[in-house]
Amino acid sequence: MVLKQDKAEGQQPPARPAGVPAKRATIRDVAREAGVGIGTVSRVLSGRAPVAPATRARVEAAMRKLGYHPSRAAQALSRRRTNTIAVVVPLFTRYFYVEVLRGIEEALDETGYALVIHSVERAADRDRAFGDLVESQRADGALIVSLAPDLSLIESLRALHLPAVLIDSSHPALPSVVVDHERAAAEATHHLLRLGHRRVALIDRKDDPFSAEAASARIPGYRRALAEAAIPWRAEYEVIIDFTPEGGQTALRSLLALPEPPTAVFVGSDTQALGVLEAAREAGLRVPGDLAIVGYNDIEVARYVGLTTMRVPMREMGRRGGELLLRALDLGEVEAVHLRFDAELIVRRTCGGSLFRMPTGIDAIG
Repeated sequence: MVLKQDKAEGQQPPARPAGVPAKRATIRDVAREAGVGIGTVSRVLSGRAPVAPATRARVEAAMRKLGYHPSRAAQALSRRRTNTIAVVVPLFTRYFYVEVLRGIEEALDETGYALVIHSVERAADRDRAFGDLVESQRADGALIVSLAPDLSLIESLRALHLPAVLIDSSHPALPSVVVDHERAAAEATHHLLRLGHRRVALIDRKDDPFSAEAASARIPGYRRALAEAAIPWRAEYEVIIDFTPEGGQTALRSLLALPEPPTAVFVGSDTQALGVLEAAREAGLRVPGDLAIVGYNDIEVARYVGLTTMRVPMREMGRRGGELLLRALDLGEVEAVHLRFDAELIVRRTCGGSLFRMPTGIDAIG
């Protein structure tokens, strides 16, 4: 389902037509009125976990004041299997999320479970999507992709005995499947350094409201590789910009305007790397003769443009996340298993070197 953004603060809602009933109070409204978290309200409703008497009285008073009544259907569903798995995912039209979903479908194939997708368009929609997940209680388990849960959500999941697995984000209390982004960035940068480049720049996206872990981890990986090669870090060689091809274009143009422009660029997404390629073409640069480029993710179009990139196992992440959730459903409890994948360097035309593995296990460049 697509969630719409809240109205701007202070904006008055339109008048309700005569005969149309007032909006039904939600569990979030009760939590706000009682001054507690959604998880606390869930525990009061479920009766499955202890709640301090004073807190319980405050929650019950808030429910009476707001006229809140849990859905009978939701209450019934919470007591038996629904044969559905909820997936909370941002912008599932992006290639990354499409591949993750395909992996999830592979894991659930022939299990009898149906997927219910909650799509989040903006960071502001995240809490609403989590609230819908808790309030509806119409799933046997949940897969949360690239969205970091807060303590309130974790408490709610525990109160409802709803198993959940994180994909592309992590929390100590929940099973997770992630990629070692720092190591991947270091490997990409090391590859360019092994090719002889000493002026290596980084172009990456701004803080992603959906996956803060990925972008923030690539930067230290890039810097670590430079330090290990005894190459001084240069602030002007790091450009953090929009997650679009246009952002990549703008970033490379700014780098080329420097008195000493880079000869190689590691780009934190293939999407931005496409813009970098276009900006290099506009500037009359030969790739890789004048500028070597390494991208990130290995989206479908990367191989058609010959882009060297770090391949993130997107579909495998989805499949393993689905398997962890199925295991939790079979066992009736959640094991805090944390799986960490490595990205794979895929060498194509844009870096000017081919990497192969020698029988001795030493990487060699041809």
